Amino acid sequence: MLNVKLIAVSVLGAAGALKLWMDPGRWGVVLDVVGALLISWAIFVAVLYLTAVRLWREPAVEKRKPLLATRTPHTYDGRFTRLHR
Repeated sequence: MLNVKLIAVSVLGAAGALKLWMDPGRWGVVLDVVGALLISWAIFVAVLYLTAVRLWREPAVEKRKPLLATRTPHTYDGRFTRLHR
């Protein structure tokens, strides 16, 4: 019995949607606004999903190690500086 009710409601819903599609009348503005909201929501969800996938695939960038981790010992002999490594 539940399946028959679901089929009947689906057929009536489809008939109502077809009538609104063919002759929207004053519902045209409402349907345009609802359609625009649905499309903008779908774009938002798609961008959010693509951003999440990209962040999931590319882990956070690790901090760079400094070029000179410690101070290099050096001596100054008057004209030149010698670095001791």
